[in-house]
Amino acid sequence: MFHFTSPLTLSCLLIIGSMSSLPSAQAAKPSDAFPAADLFQQGRKYDQGLGTPIDYPKALRYYGEAAAAGNPMAKVSLALMYNNGTGLPVDTIEAARWAKATFPPLLKAAEQNDAEAQNLVGVMYALGLGVGRDSDESVQWIRRAADQNLPGALANLGAAYAKGIGVPRNDAEAARWFSKAAELGSASAQTYLALFYWSGRGVPQNEFEAARLFGLAAAQNFPQAQCNLGLMYDRGCAVEMNHFEAARLYSLAAEQNFAIAETNLGAAYEQGCGVPQDISAAIMWYRKAAAQGEPHAMKYLRDLGFAAD
Repeated sequence: MFHFTSPLTLSCLLIIGSMSSLPSAQAAKPSDAFPAADLFQQGRKYDQGLGTPIDYPKALRYYGEAAAAGNPMAKVSLALMYNNGTGLPVDTIEAARWAKATFPPLLKAAEQNDAEAQNLVGVMYALGLGVGRDSDESVQWIRRAADQNLPGALANLGAAYAKGIGVPRNDAEAARWFSKAAELGSASAQTYLALFYWSGRGVPQNEFEAARLFGLAAAQNFPQAQCNLGLMYDRGCAVEMNHFEAARLYSLAAEQNFAIAETNLGAAYEQGCGVPQDISAAIMWYRKAAAQGEPHAMKYLRDLGFAAD
């Protein structure tokens, strides 16, 4: 009943990031001139787990405050969280509202070689968010940010190669870019790379390396990694079987509104696997996941004789 989840199958192909290996004492960037730049950076810290565990509610709060002050990078970051269902249900209407009119100032900053703006412009082109979809333009801007060693851009370039978006699909090249970002602490890249090791995609299959990488990302509170690592504990795959640890990890990810983790946690309660058997709790988690369109949760609710709404 448990399901392995992958960022490669989510509505969010691309992720964003701001952590850079550039020296801290550097010239002011164009984005520093945007209003409430300090609030935006606080939001980014919690969104990406930069020096602190990922905390999506705090990210939303700081982004919201910066966006209210007129910061276009914060507005786009909010748009992406709504578009991708990061820590909250997907809401494309709200995403479009936040992205509206943000592209021109971000493009201007990107043209002045601001790596964060370049990455965001690339993501906007990739998703058709606030600008017409253009895969070629997307990759060009993401590559410019990756050339500045921005982990989020490195991971996004890997995702482009993994999906063949704007470039020919190339799993080995995708793994190479994911590795670069993973070494710089990108939880998303660590999770992507773990999945590649799990399946032997672009790298030799190595379930132990997959578990290690999932562990690194899970420690940063990244819900996809927590859910995947939980399943490895449920299966006893490359780690000692531990249903209690699996349920704990599912719970961490489910509390962040991650639908597949909600489904797996519901299954754990239905079966009494790692948690006391509790059909009411199972139904609650299935309904949370079903509300996000998770098909397994819908099926399990029907099997129990309940509607998915």
